[in-house]
Amino acid sequence: MAEVKHCYRHPRRETRVSCATCERPICTECMVQTDVGIKCPDDARLPRGARAGVMKPRQVALTLLAGLGVALVGIPIVYVIFNLPFQWLISAAAGYGAGTLINRAGGRNGGPLAIAVSVLAAAVPFLVWLAPSILAGTVGAFSIIPMLFAAVAAGLANRQN
Repeated sequence: MAEVKHCYRHPRRETRVSCATCERPICTECMVQTDVGIKCPDDARLPRGARAGVMKPRQVALTLLAGLGVALVGIPIVYVIFNLPFQWLISAAAGYGAGTLINRAGGRNGGPLAIAVSVLAAAVPFLVWLAPSILAGTVGAFSIIPMLFAAVAAGLANRQN
């Protein structure tokens, strides 16, 4: 049996209904019927697109975890990329894939945090790979170009549609 929740506006009222947008529990007095389901009064008032980029704590956590995972998995992938021709093209595809994965993990909100995490998660594996060259001062521009392509593509994967 489902757990009984209490309306966020009327804490003494039990309910089994939640908002279709924010998933907060709402009682029958508070619920507003819309074309896409039942919403709380706060979300029913918002114009379409007003919630774009607003992330819940759970989405933030999932975005950060996905970014960490992408960065860790990306280190051996960068090693392979640097041993292939057309590094910039492959890097852009890998960056776009990483950005898409992070975007989907965060609930497809594409807020500024998701974009920043995607760009960093795409750039960090390249920086780990290039760290010895950077510290020695021998890194060339052609070594940095694949990283830039990957980071830009990861950011573009999170843009608002």
